[in-house]
Amino acid sequence: MASARRLYRLNLVLGALGVLTMIVVLGSALPKLSLAPPSLEDLLAACGRFLPTAISPLAGALLILAALGVLVLARGLRSVLVHALAHTRVHSRLRFAVEMRLAGSSAGVFQSPRPQAFCAGLLRPRVFLSAAARNGLSAAELRAVMAHEGHHVCRRDPLRLLAARVLADALFFVPALRHLERRYAELAELAADEAAVRVAGPAALASALIKLGTSDHPEGTVAIAPERVDHLCGASTRWRLEPRILVLSLLAIGGTAGMAIVADVAAAGLRVEVLAVVVQSCMALMLVVVLAGMGALWRRRVEPSCDG
Repeated sequence: MASARRLYRLNLVLGALGVLTMIVVLGSALPKLSLAPPSLEDLLAACGRFLPTAISPLAGALLILAALGVLVLARGLRSVLVHALAHTRVHSRLRFAVEMRLAGSSAGVFQSPRPQAFCAGLLRPRVFLSAAARNGLSAAELRAVMAHEGHHVCRRDPLRLLAARVLADALFFVPALRHLERRYAELAELAADEAAVRVAGPAALASALIKLGTSDHPEGTVAIAPERVDHLCGASTRWRLEPRILVLSLLAIGGTAGMAIVADVAAAGLRVEVLAVVVQSCMALMLVVVLAGMGALWRRRVEPSCDG
């Protein structure tokens, strides 16, 4: 499906622009920040103040940019780890799958009472079917399922979806990436449906969707779902990306990059002592912690007892 390919390319373009923006942000902000610890005299003087001393707007902008860059890196790393662990869990459950030839293609068959069929694997994607699906599908339905999942294998959809989800998780300030990731997942299913229809016809695929669509599928896989029956009946598809979301995303990318460039030029020779700024806020932070603790104790006292 051409629309799925175009959507994925747009997703990559926006993601690349966001990544380049973060490189500009980190390159402009981090070199101007210092993590050198303050002296003991400065530490005692800072903790004696209730509020931190005034920070220049330029130093504040650098701190905000640095915090944004670090947050993007942390969210991206967390997303990679979460999805990698999900794929690891899937493969650990499928390590006993038996390789079989089904409808002229290779698939791993695993034991499960539920009818399931999905594509899993990042670098080496494979088709997996449960024994219940293999035994419950007719020959035509099995051809449709294998063609559908085989299309996911050829397109390496698990890896593509992982890349789209990591970009959306990391670059949270670009709202279009989340919409593009979700829509691409839907269009990838429709493209695989079209491949299945060419092999087995719409009736066989629709029947397979009904049999397999109510089952749960492991996280980190690409699977068949029942809502695509409308597409088999001739319903048209569209991108569903509102222009205002794309405009807001481009403004967010351009505005962040512009702010980083301006701050880099204006802050030539400036050094911001990060730890000194943090230490100056210690009294206010201590007050917040004390108030939070008092609030927790008060809630425990006023909560009604369930005894009796």
